[in-house]
Amino acid sequence: MKIAIAMSGGVDSSVAAVLLQEAGHDVFGITMKQFDDEAYGFSPGEGIGAAITDARKVADALKIPHFVVDVQDAFRKTVEDDFIAEYQRGRTPNPCTLCNPTIKWGAMLQKAQELGAEKMATGHYIRLVQDAGVYHILSADDAAKDQSYMLWQLSQEQLSHTLFPIASLQKAQVRRIAEQHALPIHDKRDSQEICFIPGHYEEYLRKHISLTPGEIVLKGGDVIGTHRGLPLYTIGQRKGLNRPWRAPLYVYKLDVKYNRLVVTDDPDDLLQSIFAVEKLKWIAGAPPEAEELLVQTRYNSAPVEVASIHTKKQLLVVTLKNPTRAITPGQSAVFYHDRELLGGGIIR
Repeated sequence: MKIAIAMSGGVDSSVAAVLLQEAGHDVFGITMKQFDDEAYGFSPGEGIGAAITDARKVADALKIPHFVVDVQDAFRKTVEDDFIAEYQRGRTPNPCTLCNPTIKWGAMLQKAQELGAEKMATGHYIRLVQDAGVYHILSADDAAKDQSYMLWQLSQEQLSHTLFPIASLQKAQVRRIAEQHALPIHDKRDSQEICFIPGHYEEYLRKHISLTPGEIVLKGGDVIGTHRGLPLYTIGQRKGLNRPWRAPLYVYKLDVKYNRLVVTDDPDDLLQSIFAVEKLKWIAGAPPEAEELLVQTRYNSAPVEVASIHTKKQLLVVTLKNPTRAITPGQSAVFYHDRELLGGGIIR
């Protein structure tokens, strides 16, 4: 097949290209340009420019074509505008879960198809299986690198054009393959940051949101200080409150109506067993059965057991078997059965 490999300039997508090429496919690389580095404050050698350069070096080493697709307008209007709006609403968004279905599997997949690709492959650690014409996403064999949480919004149509070549590999194996093929990025570190924000996100938010200081209030109602602007805080946050207290303080609630930051010195206050989810989407098209469900409420958190789910108007109300910490509005709640990603929604 003719396959486009979505090259980020990192090790995983580069090794995916190697595996596809060795399997005899006609491979070419494609990389997104989401923003202008200088305008966004990236230093030389950082940002999307560096990613494009590294991807091109790998493509040259593998002797495959490489293309850059400019998605700046769509990225700004879709991903960034939502990111800013969510923070203004007192929520904590995850931009990758929106970028994947709208930009990577939107504008970039379309460009790949225009260039003749039958499939688009990525370096995600995810297993994709087809059963009776329906595509199912399973978590990766390397649990520490599993990225299925980020893809809960992908459609059957998008999955039908997708390959995940490194799904069965461990990260150490991927590194070894990159080194064996002398890829110029074989020792490059994994990226963990939000791609369009250099450094700390506070500086980015200050450029895009008018931050208004307000009261820091204990859960019981006592005013104990002043916050720097609600968008700079998230549920469960401990550091950055800059308020001496007899015990560690945690962000309990962002009261947008009164511009108050509600805090607690009891970490058990952050435990929650019931929450609502909106903007639901199911990979196979139908809601799951409630039995033996797991739900993951943050990218770096472990899935927890669901006791029950029920619909209320346009919401899914989730009750957990055991309370979990810092369930945060704006984050994705992603549902699993065994290792299968069923779908998800946004925490209300």
